[in-house]
Amino acid sequence: MLQTRDPSSNDIKNRLRQSLRDKRSKLSAATRIAWNESIGRQVLKLVEAYNAKSIACFSPFNGEPDITPAYQHLMVSGCQLALPVISAGSDHAMEFHHWQANARMVANKYGILEPVGGQAVSLADFDMLILPLVGYDRHGNRLGMGSGYYDRHLESLRHADRPLRVGLAYSLQEIEPVDKNIWDIPLHGVVNERGWFTFVP
Repeated sequence: MLQTRDPSSNDIKNRLRQSLRDKRSKLSAATRIAWNESIGRQVLKLVEAYNAKSIACFSPFNGEPDITPAYQHLMVSGCQLALPVISAGSDHAMEFHHWQANARMVANKYGILEPVGGQAVSLADFDMLILPLVGYDRHGNRLGMGSGYYDRHLESLRHADRPLRVGLAYSLQEIEPVDKNIWDIPLHGVVNERGWFTFVP
């Protein structure tokens, strides 16, 4: 009798990623707008509470929460912002560049907008890092797209309190605890449309 092998952890995670992206993509336009506005307000409150003056963030892509108005407000208020820029090669390298309101933006190989000509900055000098994610659990484990850009870039800051690692998500992206790999970098907390949540290690 033919036996089927158990699905690997990667197979399970890939199916979970697809399921979560599908759920996120099915949000109505009205719900998405309302939740984005709520998340933006929560981020501004968090920035004020932590007195963050420098924030690394991301360009929304593929249904991720879009809080661009909040970022623009932070720019006007004098915060230093930065966006990720990935390598065009296959080395999965990433760095962060200064982001200004008038910066020229181009799409990278995944279609995600990046600033052109900005100065590279060190995340160790930033107060807060706002990360995209596909799913998260209540222990701070982040399910990303699977390419490992953030985990590689953050390895040297794994045990640092700064920058504060903040996941940005909708509440529907919360999942049951996931198996984590030794290279995974945990989040300090998540902001969704309901507020700011820190994690139990």
